[in-house]
Amino acid sequence: MNLTSSELIPVVIIVTGGVLYHVAQKATPRAVDPFLALFLSFALASLTCLLLSITRGHASASQLRTINWTSFVLAASLVAIESGYLIGYRNGLQLNLTSFACNNMIAIVLVILGAAVYGERLTLRNAAGAVLCLAGLLLLRF
Repeated sequence: MNLTSSELIPVVIIVTGGVLYHVAQKATPRAVDPFLALFLSFALASLTCLLLSITRGHASASQLRTINWTSFVLAASLVAIESGYLIGYRNGLQLNLTSFACNNMIAIVLVILGAAVYGERLTLRNAAGAVLCLAGLLLLRF
């Protein structure tokens, strides 16, 4: 994967955020209700996003009027992902395998979805990558 500097910065942000995300999820105190912990995290994240939007000069009523169903689906998916990891880690899922396994499964579904719904090319290389993801998942079971 050859990345330009403008592509590399978001990848570094994603990887850094992903590592911090999983460490924080695993370290969240068991005594705290998972949904209360998520509420506080979402509230702080929401305020941060609002402040960033305001400082960039993009927060406006016209922006709010253009929001569609995607914001609601994204919100539901965030709750599903966040609560799934938090509850999973509390129930014994391993930090070193859970994200790897889940992200591989997501990648396989997205390769198929990208081709079927969005008309993205499914190359032999993509298919081989999906097969390797499946092989990796099988290896994790043994």
